[in-house]
Formats: sequence, structure tokens, C-alpha cells
Amino acid sequence: MRLTRRFIIKSIDNIKLTRPIKYERYYINDNLRIQRRNNVFEKEFLNEENIIVEKVKILENEFNKLKAIAYSKIIRNSYLYLDDTRVSVKKYLGKYKGLIRVEVKFNSIEEMNNYTKESWMGMEITNSPLAFDKDLSKLTEQEFLLELNKYI
Repeated sequence: MRLTRRFIIKSIDNIKLTRPIKYERYYINDNLRIQRRNNVFEKEFLNEENIIVEKVKILENEFNKLKAIAYSKIIRNSYLYLDDTRVSVKKYLGKYKGLIRVEVKFNSIEEMNNYTKESWMGMEITNSPLAFDKDLSKLTEQEFLLELNKYI
């Protein structure tokens, strides 16, 4: 079971965050994605629950070959919240620009159920298609905008 809640925000202004790490992700199929994280190339195998079961570093040329057959691309900057190590912020670029997702990870169900979100966090999107990159990657631009507008 995944112990994470996700929220949406409109801006990262005035939030104490680390410097961003840029992620460039490509979905090959439901169980395989590749990513470039800064200058590191990785291949990630996912199970049916969208949890990484294996991650391996790959060379740039393998990355580029797989990228050419990907069905979707997601580019985002990832930040950590300086006041709570459980919290990260994902700011999307390109096709998904406008989405800024906050993820809060927990060590127990009790901790998750008792969590009070920060005042700057917006609506919870944990059960929406905006919550996971895999689901997001399958939305058309129109479907993405319709979903995004429900929450901001």
C-alpha cells in the first residue's frame, strides 16, 4: 500500500524549497519508463500498482533509442520542502504546464490519517488522474486541462 497523499497548488512562490532537480520522463508502456534526472539516465520497471520494482542506470544512447518509441513525455522540476522532509513539490513543464503537485509521504496509515496539510496546500488530488505521472501521461491535452480546472 502506498502511503502518500497528493495536493495541488497554484504557485511555489514563498514556499521554502530546495533547488530543483529536472526530470525528463518517457513512458514506453505501462510497466516501463525511462528518465533523465539531471545527467543520469535510468530505466524503471513498474508493477501494476505503479510502484518501481527495479531501477537501472543506462547509457545515453539506450535512453535515446527508447525515447524514440515512447508514447508520452513528462518534464518536471522536483523540489523538497525545507520545513518537512516528507514533502516534495513537482512543477510540470511543457504539455502539463500549470500543474504543481505536492506529495506527502508517510511511514504509517495512522500518520497519514492524522496529517493536517500546510496552509499553502490546495485541494487533495490523491485519487485523481493528476496524482501519478503514469495516469497523467495518458491524458489528452483537453482531458488534462479539464481535470486541472476541477482543482484550481
